[in-house]
Amino acid sequence: MDINRVWKNTQEELKIVLAPAVYQTFVDKTQLINLENNLATIACPNSYFVDLNHKRYYDLFKSALDNQTKTDNTLNFVVQETQTNNLSDNPNNAPLFNFAPKKSVSESSLHPKYTFETLVVGNSNNFAFAAAQGIVKNPGLSYNPFFIWGGVGVGKTHLMQAIGHELLNNNPDLKIKYFPAETFTNELIGALKSKNMNQFKSKYRNLDCILVDDIQFIAGKEYIQEEFFHTFNALHMAGKQVILTSDRKPSDIDKLEDRLVSRFMGGLTVDIQLPDYEMRMAIINQKIEERGIKITTEAAEFLANNISSNIREIEGKLQEVLVQSLAQKIDEIDINFIQNQLNPESATSLLIKANTKIPPRHIISICAKHFNIKTSDLCGQSRKKELVTARHITAYLLLTEIGLPLEEVGHFLGGRDHTSIMHARDKVTHDFSTNPQLRQVINQIKSAF
Repeated sequence: MDINRVWKNTQEELKIVLAPAVYQTFVDKTQLINLENNLATIACPNSYFVDLNHKRYYDLFKSALDNQTKTDNTLNFVVQETQTNNLSDNPNNAPLFNFAPKKSVSESSLHPKYTFETLVVGNSNNFAFAAAQGIVKNPGLSYNPFFIWGGVGVGKTHLMQAIGHELLNNNPDLKIKYFPAETFTNELIGALKSKNMNQFKSKYRNLDCILVDDIQFIAGKEYIQEEFFHTFNALHMAGKQVILTSDRKPSDIDKLEDRLVSRFMGGLTVDIQLPDYEMRMAIINQKIEERGIKITTEAAEFLANNISSNIREIEGKLQEVLVQSLAQKIDEIDINFIQNQLNPESATSLLIKANTKIPPRHIISICAKHFNIKTSDLCGQSRKKELVTARHITAYLLLTEIGLPLEEVGHFLGGRDHTSIMHARDKVTHDFSTNPQLRQVINQIKSAF
C-alpha cells in the first residue's frame, strides 16, 4: 500500500469537510508515516498539533482514513518534522520564508511579510482570497477593479499586498506600486506646489498595477478625486490592474463622487468579516509556530474564545503574552500564565467571559426565538425548509461559538449523527462567504447571546 497516496487522498477528503483555516493549519502539515495492523501513526510538527488533533479532530481524521483503507483504524498522533518542514531537505538551514526584499519588491513598497504564505484563510476572507487567485492568473482581466472593504484589522492590506507579491513572482518586470491614499494626496499637493504635475502623472499612470489602501481618505477632497479619477481611467482603459481597500463599501463612503463610486463598483466588491473561532485559532497557532513558543491547547483555546475582535488585536495580545513569557523564561505558556500576565482589566474581562460560557440550550433558545419557531420544532424531525435552515445555523453556532463536539451538537438537535451536523456546518460555512444576508442573520443572533 502506498501510504503517501493514501494520506494525500485522506487529506483531500478532510479538505472538503473542514474550514479552510483548520485544514491549512492542522491538516496540511501532517503526514502519515506508518500504517501497520490498522494502527496509523500520523506525524505532526509539534506537541500542540498532536494534542489538538487528537482532542478535536480525531473522529474526522479517522473517518477519512477509514474510507481510504476500507478498514477500521486506530490513530496515533506523534511529534515529528514533516517533509515540508524537514531541515534535511534544506541542508543550508535556510529560512522557510525568506523576507529579504527583492529589488522589484522594494520598489513596489510591498511589505515582505504580507504574502499568501503568511495569510490565514478562513470563513471571513475565503471569498476574497478566491477572487485574489483569479486576479493573479489574469491581472487586468478578472475582477478589475478589485475593491476590498471591511473593518480595522481584518486583513485587507495583507490580502492586497499578497496579490502584488504573487504578480511579481510570476513576472518580476511588472511595475507595481502599493501606496495609501494619503500618500497619493500628499504627493499630488507637493507636485502642484513644485509645478511637477507631468512627473506626478507619469509616475502613477505608467504602472501595471496599483494597490491603494484606505481610498476613503480622498472623499470630500475635490481636486484629489479629480486627479485620481483620471489616473484610474488611464490605467483601467489600458487594461492595468487596480486594487483598492476601504473601511466601507463604495456606496457608503460619504462625499465620494458618484463617478468614482460607479468606477469602483464596476469590477468586484468583496467584504472581509471579523475572524471566526477557527480562524482565530489558526492565527494564534501561526504566530506561536513562527516564534517557536510552546503553548497548551487550553491556553490557545482560551485566547481564541475570548479575543474575538480583529486580527490586529489578536496578534497584539498574543505578542504581549509571548514577550512576557520570554522575559520570565517560561518554557510553555498555560492558561494560568495568560490570566496572570494580561493587564488586570483585560484579565478580568477574559475571566468573566471564560467563566460564563454560553450554555448550548441558551443558543438553541435564541435561534428558535429569532426564527419565530418552537424549540421542540427546531430540535425535531421535520424537514420543512424554514426549520432545516434554522437547524443548520443553530448547529453552526454551537460548533463555532462554544466549540461543542459534533456528537453533542447532534444530541442537542434531536439525536442527529455527526455526519448530518458536519453537512450543516459545511453548508453554512460555504454560504457564509458568499451570502451577505446570511452573515447579517448570524451576526444578529450572536448579538443576542
